[in-house]
Amino acid sequence: MLFSQVVGQQDLKSKVIRFIQEGRLPHAINLLGNKGTGNLPFALALAQYIHCQDKTDTDSCGKCSACKKNQLMQHPDVHFSFPIVASDKSHKVSSSFYNEFREFVLQTPYGTDEDWIYFLNKEKQGNISAAECRDIIQKLQLRSFESDYKIQIIWYPEYIGKQGNILLKLIEEPMPNTIILFVTTNIEKILHTIRSRVQTFPLKKISIDEIKNSLIEKGADESTAIRCAQLADGNFNEAIKIYQQADDQILPLTKNLLNSIYSNNGLQLTNWITEITDTSKETQKKFLANFIQLLEFSIRIKQNPNHPTYIPDDERKIVETLIKKGLNEQKILETNELLTNAIYHIERNANTKILFHSVYLQVQQILVFNKKPYKVV
Repeated sequence: MLFSQVVGQQDLKSKVIRFIQEGRLPHAINLLGNKGTGNLPFALALAQYIHCQDKTDTDSCGKCSACKKNQLMQHPDVHFSFPIVASDKSHKVSSSFYNEFREFVLQTPYGTDEDWIYFLNKEKQGNISAAECRDIIQKLQLRSFESDYKIQIIWYPEYIGKQGNILLKLIEEPMPNTIILFVTTNIEKILHTIRSRVQTFPLKKISIDEIKNSLIEKGADESTAIRCAQLADGNFNEAIKIYQQADDQILPLTKNLLNSIYSNNGLQLTNWITEITDTSKETQKKFLANFIQLLEFSIRIKQNPNHPTYIPDDERKIVETLIKKGLNEQKILETNELLTNAIYHIERNANTKILFHSVYLQVQQILVFNKKPYKVV
């Protein structure tokens, strides 16, 4: 992977390239970032840059044999360890699942551990075993095949238990020209004995602009890209999922709900309940999440009408109308709590007709009648 293909993280890209040029890159690095910030893509780009035979001051060439092999995750001097769900004693190391892992990463480089276990169609929790730790040591003791550097990428080292102490000597006294990259989202779950021996490079939350522009490059229109970027909250993996499940029903559902609430029209209420309950649970949750996002936009716009909030024009009109009709911070907080609870109940298979009838009445109580919501579910 090229550094240019990693969304955002410009400061860290410049930092590691400078370290490489100055010969100061640490031999054990923890790439720490929240889910969706791209620490695995960053590790892949870093490995490719180290191996590149014609690198520039900003990126690998992407054309040499080393780059091509890295791009396909087939370079013999890049080794991967990751959580697995072993079915028997003979399959307790990552290499037994490497073909599946390679397919997964090439398809979804920003994917999470949960996505990976789902990809494997497993229900049990993954693990990085003592056998895997010993396999890492064995591989890194071998001479490199094609490049000067051997690189070990450990994806989600949080899954290493006390058996991780097997790796301590390797981390403290690495083989010559060996780089170990830990790719983690929660540093507190890594063994302290390992954590204290590696240098952490934090990845930043990806900005709305960076996510938006990347989605546009993937073919999204600007309005859709902005909406996905807002809902994703810095998580590019989530942004891609939202984009792939883009639903044209969300905006009409929102408009119809508000028109019915403010007109207090019983027929419109019945039609809206039918409309929303005929959609999938994922669409229902996205509708509620988008409504919550609109309320958050409302706070920003109400406090500063000229604030450069990234919001499509059609949704901005809804927000401005709500503000004109008396939307304030207290109403926003109460509605936000109500909709968040509704998402919780949908995920637990609540009766959606009862749920959304309750949501409708309570939102109307808050926004129109200026009353506290009552509890129905």
